[in-house]
Amino acid sequence: MNKHKVCIIGCGDIGFLFDHNRNSDGALSHFKAFRDSEYFDLTAIADSNKEIRDNIETEYKVDVYENYEKMCIEKKPVVIVIATNDESHFEILKRVTEYKPLLVFCEKPMTLDSEEAYEISRLYKEKNIKLQINFTRRFLEEFYDIENIIKEKVIGDIESITFYYSRGLIHNASHYLNLVNWYFPETENEIQIVSRKEGLYSNDDTISFNMIYNSGMEIRFIGLNPTKLSFAEVDFIGTKGRVKINCRNEIEKYRISQNKTFSGYSSYELTESKAVNFQKALPNAVVNIYNALSGNEELKSPAEQTLKVFELVNRIREKI
Repeated sequence: MNKHKVCIIGCGDIGFLFDHNRNSDGALSHFKAFRDSEYFDLTAIADSNKEIRDNIETEYKVDVYENYEKMCIEKKPVVIVIATNDESHFEILKRVTEYKPLLVFCEKPMTLDSEEAYEISRLYKEKNIKLQINFTRRFLEEFYDIENIIKEKVIGDIESITFYYSRGLIHNASHYLNLVNWYFPETENEIQIVSRKEGLYSNDDTISFNMIYNSGMEIRFIGLNPTKLSFAEVDFIGTKGRVKINCRNEIEKYRISQNKTFSGYSSYELTESKAVNFQKALPNAVVNIYNALSGNEELKSPAEQTLKVFELVNRIREKI
């Protein structure tokens, strides 16, 4: 099998250090996901962190660069991975098109600005370069299972959904805005702003808001103050049951049953609780990228989905 050459720009310090320090299944870093893949030859990485460069060069025998442009010129990768900070994505996404990869895999968000996102999307279409954005839930079977539960009305008609998030409407809430567009593509809704807090970036506030649909369904985003506390929850409430993704990243499934204490009343009964294995997301994304390059599958998280997220972001911001 001829392996595709891949180069990584920025390893994402937290994910890399987790994978580097533990012999775990799956991967939380792009480095491990591509290095473990049978379909790709991880040719080189470029990273500003000297400690990471030294670790990779010494322990993994992979070529390292401080300058990503030099790496791309010398290595001529088929796939370029961008795992740098949010603010850098726009310029790097533009620059790497000059090296003519077949596909670029970029950490979310694609950019922090909608006009920049549209510019990147147009550029990649003009140059016929595939662009995939790492919205991790698009690569996990658990979230396709939730899609089926909603579409097949296993928990009845959805009455309300609540999302808890922090650290910016684009930086973190974009994951959940992506889910809204995926699960509830209907656009006939009214947006009501509740509050506004600081995010990670000056142009990315954390906004609490409600979306009221014509069907009567209500979606609430509750934005929390930015901290390093890892907290996010999602709660889907239906007329026949409930699905909750709790702060421990477990998917809880409930059904409505007769209340054992109060006769004539009903309550939610927990029927299943299973952890989401987020370490499968990047390896699954790598397989999807290979299949897309082979013409056997569509990208599961193409740039077009990010544009739809920005359409929703712009609608929310217009209400402030």
